[in-house]
Amino acid sequence: MKRLFIFLLVLFAAYPVRAEENKLYLYTWDTYVAPDLFKKFEKETGIHIVADVYDSNDALMAKLKAGGAYDIVAPSGNYVPLLVAEKLLQPLPEELRALGPQLEKDLQKPPYDPDLTYALPLFYGSTGLAVDTKLTSEKIDSWKQYFVRPAGEKPTSLALGLPFCDGKPESFKAIQELLLNQKPFVKTYSVTGYIERLAANEVAMQMAWNGDVYKVRQQNPAVKFVYPKEGIELWVDNFAIPAGAKNVDAAKKFITFMMKPENAAAYALASGYPPSLSAARELLPKEMKEAPEFKIPEGTKTVVTFACPVPVVKAYSQIWQRLMR
Repeated sequence: MKRLFIFLLVLFAAYPVRAEENKLYLYTWDTYVAPDLFKKFEKETGIHIVADVYDSNDALMAKLKAGGAYDIVAPSGNYVPLLVAEKLLQPLPEELRALGPQLEKDLQKPPYDPDLTYALPLFYGSTGLAVDTKLTSEKIDSWKQYFVRPAGEKPTSLALGLPFCDGKPESFKAIQELLLNQKPFVKTYSVTGYIERLAANEVAMQMAWNGDVYKVRQQNPAVKFVYPKEGIELWVDNFAIPAGAKNVDAAKKFITFMMKPENAAAYALASGYPPSLSAARELLPKEMKEAPEFKIPEGTKTVVTFACPVPVVKAYSQIWQRLMR
């Protein structure tokens, strides 16, 4: 009996009990971890935040499918339908969905979840290029200059003019060939630490999100955000509650706290991205509201990201796996 008791102690030490009422398990992008604001929430509620970070929506989906027990996640809009189809999200409580009218007008009925059934918009932004003007004198204004080094092959997606989520085999082949030809010029494919690399003048050009470049520019004025002439992607990141959440009540309190105008504005400053809440935008400093990273030039083509069909996603994954060899 004593041996059994000791064995059970060892077992529980190896697999700790996860569900404490005063803890909230958050899984989010690394730039969305805001220690000071999280401490304020903890002080007001007595709920301690345990934060874990991911660097892609694919990593988020894989962790949830593997049974990762989190109370709040922050998926991008184009992945919300995929997560719902996999039964990885639960419907939002009605009191959170009721916050919809307080959002920026364009975010009140997002195409990926128009009734805010599963996701509440948090931040929004665009995908373009970060260019370090200290490291290149080339005038960068095209996706082709990013994907083709040196020039010679055709660019892809926005640059190629291919439809998004194009399921044609010849399109997959063109994308794969392009990326393999680009590979010798790529320093790293990891998004982890890319803000630090830009700030330290380690890369001349980087596909980047506008809010990250806004933060980098505060440290390194040589870095600028470029809107390629072929166009840019627009995206929205959201609050969502996983189907396996153990502390839904704490999740509701956290989202409600973060959607108060003063807290939403503080979260925007910490993350570097415009808040979804209309009233919070008015509380931002003038420097951020008028930053070039958030002012899309007139006439720029924009494409809102959306979820591709499963077969296309799998094909893209196969291309990525080959690229990583």
